[in-house]
Amino acid sequence: MNRRADNHQERRKYYRINDVVMLRYEVLDDRETGDGVDIHAGGETGLEVSTGTLLAEIDRELNTVINAVWQDTPVIAQALGLLNRKISVIAAQALEYEENDVRSYDTTMVNLSGCGIAFEAREQLAADTRLRLSVILRPSQVTLSLAGTVVESEQRLDSTTMPWWVRVDFDDDAMTQEQLIQHVVQKQGALLSEKGRR
Repeated sequence: MNRRADNHQERRKYYRINDVVMLRYEVLDDRETGDGVDIHAGGETGLEVSTGTLLAEIDRELNTVINAVWQDTPVIAQALGLLNRKISVIAAQALEYEENDVRSYDTTMVNLSGCGIAFEAREQLAADTRLRLSVILRPSQVTLSLAGTVVESEQRLDSTTMPWWVRVDFDDDAMTQEQLIQHVVQKQGALLSEKGRR
């Protein structure tokens, strides 16, 4: 059995689900390495948590600490509270920027697994085209940044706005794959529970 067949067999081990995600992609150019990182820019991790989620978590922890400090030193607690309010104003501006950034994503039907994705697209992408994809999973709002290679683009007859179905194999990235697998398993579990209640 050749390596391509081995790879195909390995990929079949992953569960696949149909899902609706927020998606955007860009074609990698010559300045970018195979792992999807621009060699002239800072590297980025495969897994990112949205700013809003991160800020809400930090805010909860900080409020707990401020309440504890208030018992012993009210003046310091008040100073921390004011500092937190100041940061919240800055955070609101950051969130507004992030919301504008999210508008550049398309809400897209995909077929997703730990090793690849197929998605609706407006344009045909040639086989072997290298892509960087950003996927926001629902409902967790976790953003995944992935690099991959187009396997094929099939024409769809049921849509004029998204006339192509593009299949992409992801590059190996253990951390991102684990996050995708967890998402797929959770979604699959939710679908099975829903079917069981019918």
